[in-house]
Amino acid sequence: MKRRVVRRFKTGAAMAEYAAGLFKKALLGKPGKFTAALSGGGTPAGLFKVLSALPLPWRRVVFFMADERLAPLSSPESNFGTARARLFSKIKIPRPNLRPVNPGPGAAAAYARELLKETAGSGRLDFIFLGLGEDGHTASLFPGSPALKEDKKPVCAALAPHGAKVRRRVTLSLKTINKASTVVLMAAGPAKKKIFERALLRDKTIPAGLLNPRGEIYFLFSEKSRSLR
Repeated sequence: MKRRVVRRFKTGAAMAEYAAGLFKKALLGKPGKFTAALSGGGTPAGLFKVLSALPLPWRRVVFFMADERLAPLSSPESNFGTARARLFSKIKIPRPNLRPVNPGPGAAAAYARELLKETAGSGRLDFIFLGLGEDGHTASLFPGSPALKEDKKPVCAALAPHGAKVRRRVTLSLKTINKASTVVLMAAGPAKKKIFERALLRDKTIPAGLLNPRGEIYFLFSEKSRSLR
């Protein structure tokens, strides 16, 4: 059943607590394996500390990345590396439950196969955390990117705009994101307020405005971007 919820917070810490609570509720509400995807960037990373303190059945969770820069996992540019340092290393979760993107040749195709295998061919994840860029991008789906038109592959290759430290990316396709049972989009700070409102209004000229999951979607915004990490 579709559901759209909008919540606004005064602080990033309050938003992180709420987002982590949504994850906890979804995980405890579903028996068996629970598939989730995490994003990079400052805002989603802010909730890792809260998640790591929760006594959850982590052995049931399989973590994918909603998007990844094609950089070594040891690089500060690696989204998986950030998640490993701030979350995975602090919880009791089996190593096979963590699914990083291999930055080698054919990274997107290999990750697509892995996702389909883990989801019994459906490509449907139980839970996805997303961030929001000032240009309206989410995951590594950027304005004008050919990746936005991918309607067959669950995972696709993408390029960040010129100027990004690592341009080559792997990202969940919009179709895969919109298949998810629960999607949580998080944004923080004055610089992202206007673009957040455009996403809420389903402005189709920005990638975040195309979010329309089959299940629940939560739009979370914090007035302050500090205290997220």
